[in-house]
Amino acid sequence: MTDAAPVPANTPILEVERIGKRFGGLIALSDVSFSIRAGEIYGLIGPNGAGKTTLFNVLTGIYHQDAGEIRFAGARLRNPTPDTIARLGIARTFQNIRLFANLSALENVMIGRHVRTRAGGFGAIVRGPATRAEERALEKRAHE
Repeated sequence: MTDAAPVPANTPILEVERIGKRFGGLIALSDVSFSIRAGEIYGLIGPNGAGKTTLFNVLTGIYHQDAGEIRFAGARLRNPTPDTIARLGIARTFQNIRLFANLSALENVMIGRHVRTRAGGFGAIVRGPATRAEERALEKRAHE
């Protein structure tokens, strides 16, 4: 799988409209809306319990929203799974980072990249010549 073509800077890449998420009687997210354009960088801040992690879990397919709509590059995402989200190029980190001690920082960053390669997970394990060549190209790109 190859990377998608760049999106023009004024185009919304991620659109979130009126997202809601409940856990029983607890309203974790209510009417959350925002839009992020290609090339923009945002931060999400708030006190403990404000719903930041829940929002990221909804955006990355770990939880499904109870209300609202998410669009990525114009396409509506309907109850996506985490692997579908990863294939789209949406990535996240977790609060409890567990690095592989025997790998370099670059290798730790690249470890999840197999979902965006031609070889996939199996190729990442077997590491044939084509997979190794693709890894070298990705590493070169990471250093640029």
